[in-house]
Amino acid sequence: MPNRPKDPFSQTGDVANLSDVVRSLTAGLSVEMTPRDVRKEPGLCEQSLPAGTRVYLTFLPRSPFGDTVKAAMSLIDQGMRPVPHIAARGVADAAELDRMVGELADVGVRELLVVAGSIGTPKGTFTDTMQVLRSGVLERHGITRVGVAGHPEGSPDIDVDALETALREKNVFAAEAGCEMYLLTQFCFAARPIVAWERRIRAAGNWLPIYIGLPGLTSPRQLLKFGLACGVGPSLKVLRNQTGGVLSLATTSAYYPDQTLLGLASAVRTDQASLISGVHFFPFGATASTADWAKQIADGQFRIDDRQGRLAVTA
Repeated sequence: MPNRPKDPFSQTGDVANLSDVVRSLTAGLSVEMTPRDVRKEPGLCEQSLPAGTRVYLTFLPRSPFGDTVKAAMSLIDQGMRPVPHIAARGVADAAELDRMVGELADVGVRELLVVAGSIGTPKGTFTDTMQVLRSGVLERHGITRVGVAGHPEGSPDIDVDALETALREKNVFAAEAGCEMYLLTQFCFAARPIVAWERRIRAAGNWLPIYIGLPGLTSPRQLLKFGLACGVGPSLKVLRNQTGGVLSLATTSAYYPDQTLLGLASAVRTDQASLISGVHFFPFGATASTADWAKQIADGQFRIDDRQGRLAVTA
């Protein structure tokens, strides 16, 4: 009989090796915060995160851009690496883009996340990520590393064909411009859709490394609200199953993304060509507890429960 292909999510076999992959994926963790979060809790990142951690600053349409610049300065003072979002649909024109990127570069920002932005009516002439990338503004201001959005479960704002076309264009641009580019995904609650998507886009020609968004240790109720808003509906069923149904969603104090992380590690372990390179946390206000949990995982202070497919922190 021919050998059956190995299940990428199997956790049997070399558990120590699987633990190494879990640690590797978590070692270079990054987190998402709003400029308001940084302002409300000065020093939080310095107290909670390893020096040099990438802290992504969410784009807020009604927030003054100056708040993002101030937050970036605060993060640099705390020893972090700020990565502000630039939302194409929130930029009026090339002149405004040049001013915004210039202000960030002047305070020491060297990396940006460029997204289209969930804005119904564009503010001006920019409507998608590629227009920002092709403007030449980022290179002119010394931006050396650029993240772009990845959508394992699709996007409520962009159809599938448009997402595929955009991803091809980003790969071509990165190759031709010599740009250090990567994909950063929306947050998800299940590993299987992520792994299937990574394999599909890799087969279609993607070579950009991928960092997977995971929810932080906030309440499942909060995650359900944000998940519906962000278009991760396909894996919300998994969230309900993991937490024991709708009633538990309303009463559980904190969600742990350990099952998703373990599933990703299992798949990466069995597929050496996988482009999944690390994880990014969306704490939704629970930055300190999320960072503490993630650091324990990165330090190897956990055990793997094979029967339940979960990670348990041991420290």
